[in-house]
Amino acid sequence: MDGKEKILVLHDTYYPEVNDYFKSWLAEFRNSINSAVRRIPGPEKEFIFSSDLVEYPEDIPEINASSYDYYLILLHEEISRTTNLKDQFDQLLTVLKGLPQHIQKRKTTLIFLKEIPLDHEILQIYVEKIIKFYSQSGFNIYQQTELMNPNSREYWDKILNVLDIISHRIDVTAQKREVSSHPTIVFLGRTTPDLENKRELLYNELTKLGIEVLPQPQFDHIKYPDHDSLVDVLEYSDLIIQLIGGKSGPVTGNLKKTDLELEYDTITRFMSGEIRRRIGLEKSCSRVIWLPETMDIKDTQQEEFILRIKKQISYSGWDSEVITGSFEQLKAYISNTLKTRVLHRSTRIQKNYRNHLYLIHEQSTYQKALELAFQLRTNPVHIVMTHDLYLEQNFIHSHLETLQTCDAVLIYYGLNNVYWYESMVKDIMKVNWSQRKKPFRFKGMVYDDDAPLNIVKYEDFIYLRVSELLSQEFFNNHLKKMIG
Repeated sequence: MDGKEKILVLHDTYYPEVNDYFKSWLAEFRNSINSAVRRIPGPEKEFIFSSDLVEYPEDIPEINASSYDYYLILLHEEISRTTNLKDQFDQLLTVLKGLPQHIQKRKTTLIFLKEIPLDHEILQIYVEKIIKFYSQSGFNIYQQTELMNPNSREYWDKILNVLDIISHRIDVTAQKREVSSHPTIVFLGRTTPDLENKRELLYNELTKLGIEVLPQPQFDHIKYPDHDSLVDVLEYSDLIIQLIGGKSGPVTGNLKKTDLELEYDTITRFMSGEIRRRIGLEKSCSRVIWLPETMDIKDTQQEEFILRIKKQISYSGWDSEVITGSFEQLKAYISNTLKTRVLHRSTRIQKNYRNHLYLIHEQSTYQKALELAFQLRTNPVHIVMTHDLYLEQNFIHSHLETLQTCDAVLIYYGLNNVYWYESMVKDIMKVNWSQRKKPFRFKGMVYDDDAPLNIVKYEDFIYLRVSELLSQEFFNNHLKKMIG
């Protein structure tokens, strides 16, 4: 093993060849789970799909099941009815039957893609969870499928459920995660030894209010000084809370700083914008630091740390507050913040956004579009990607709202899908004519250098090859005007 956790995703390798919608859904599922897993604390994870193990779709993979840490089984039909998947399942069963029941349960999850009975094959193994990726309301006559897609908030909840299970971050007896229509997420940071009891009290009170508190209790997943996992959690948070008392903890390695100080430094860099955020559309994230009024400072290191906090926050101008009152005053401040800042975050984001470029792409081209976004971010430009909006409750509403408020828009034409391209152009033109207060700085399309371009070109659109994105000509004629 190379240090990664390897997850095998079993599916019928031939079925995508006879069902185009499933082929598209499977590609989106692969992109979605690989994108979301990067935001999950813990060891790096690699997903291997059955189709990765064959040269031709009609071949039956040799899965070598014992070399994987976890198994996801995608079921579109009873296993006994699918020769391809049944053969894979039999290979897996040979390995699982040699394991105790409780180990089997911790290694296997079933993903149902439609309502099907539990046949004899499935009943031979013990599974941890069954997750349904289909609509409970049944067949959608307009989409011609029961499958959930990335436009649905429930789809992303299922993705997170899968990752929670794989990461062993939920107990097997825990109930299914429930996400409210407007979830509030709070990051409750590490604390000093003298405030551990206060942190536990605050954690319990917030969770009783239905607020999701991150990170989960398995706090040791975040290792220092590698802070990528911490940044991933911060990106989803509406409010960051840090409780800092007078007693410092143990110092980490040769850094001569405690884990709390390292966390504070990372959060400070995150709040200042020094750390680039992976999610294009920034949340209205604020931070509160509690320094208790009755604090008894125990050592010089902690005294210097607290002095540094007070100086940094006083002149930083970031959305951070220091509370030096009682614990009750801290709770009152948090309550007020969640009401007045978090609940109205969307309005604030749109008002404060400048140099805002919307990069539109098809879901299955997300990885390529992400590379384009990284190129564009070498300029002082905020990028919002279509993928970011799939996390919103109503994708269509978020898509149109972003078109109304962004400064410029680019379409990435990656799959030669003319109908999709024409649909996006119509959305842009409609919004530009009737719903914007001012016209776009520019509208354009980006396509791969070697791709044929058999489309209608519109007079007020610019058309660029990928290699031209970083050209001086594009910067001078378009980006520079948007940046001002």
